[in-house]
Amino acid sequence: MIFGNWRPLGMVVGSTLFGYTDALQLRAGGGAVRALLLIVAIALLVYGLLLWGRGRRGTAGVMLVLAALFAGWFSATDEVPSDFVHMTPYVTTLLVLALAAQRLSPPAADGLPYRKGQAE
Repeated sequence: MIFGNWRPLGMVVGSTLFGYTDALQLRAGGGAVRALLLIVAIALLVYGLLLWGRGRRGTAGVMLVLAALFAGWFSATDEVPSDFVHMTPYVTTLLVLALAAQRLSPPAADGLPYRKGQAE
């Protein structure tokens, strides 16, 4: 629910991303997850540059450093450790939630009891 920002389409996208990374680690193993490191590095670089252009230098700096770390990890290793391969769907979910946390907003009636026929 939180991953999808309380919207059905967002939940479909979130569950598809989780399912894709889960299938990626089950089918292709470490080689495909290693390629995912490069994709994450490029995505963080683009996001960091967009933030830099909007004047959010602090957050952009963090994103650019993360992009450099992921690119360094990609270039320094030939294969991702098997423990990380199994953690890939969960790490991907946490990374997306960390990056999108500023835009998440629960519905106004979240947590309020619902009684049929009563309007508040």
